[in-house]
Amino acid sequence: MAPHETIAFLRAFLKNPGRTGAIAPSSAVLARAMVRGLHLAPGETVVEFGPGTGAFTGAIRDALAAPGDYVGFEVNPEFVHVLGRRFPELKVIDDSAAQAPAHLAAMGRDSVRAVICGLPFASLPPGVQDDVIDALDRLMRPGSEFRTFQYVHAYWLPPAVRFRRRMLQRVGPCVRIATVWPNLPPAFVLQWKR
Repeated sequence: MAPHETIAFLRAFLKNPGRTGAIAPSSAVLARAMVRGLHLAPGETVVEFGPGTGAFTGAIRDALAAPGDYVGFEVNPEFVHVLGRRFPELKVIDDSAAQAPAHLAAMGRDSVRAVICGLPFASLPPGVQDDVIDALDRLMRPGSEFRTFQYVHAYWLPPAVRFRRRMLQRVGPCVRIATVWPNLPPAFVLQWKR
């Protein structure tokens, strides 16, 4: 990642820490763990919630059968601009994850194969968590999966626990599919399948 992209990320964190959730982008090791074992066929849509400056986006792109199978949702216009420069072949929509079902339906993509998520659930308010969970519930069909991460130190914080409980109620149980110690800070990769 270019230094100006790291600076953009840090600037976004300092401006609104609850929305950005970290002081630096996730590591390449965490990005690889987020997509490991995700086997995608042509035409299977992969959605990314909160791609930020693209820490996971490159790994997702490499796992795609075709670039047109990707749709990202990012609310920070500066990050949308960075993503457009880094990944001109991928579609990134300047809107919240909660609006993903409407956008995807308009594109003729009512269900998705996978949602990869970089949103900071341990720092998101309950209403925002619920909006994202509602969107996931609408997008996920049998065979769909959702992957996100939570930092090891934040895993037991009340907002993180609340998110996992709400996901259990709406989507089903989660599985910790990886622990990424080299990330700063270390993180668990979580997976829900429907």
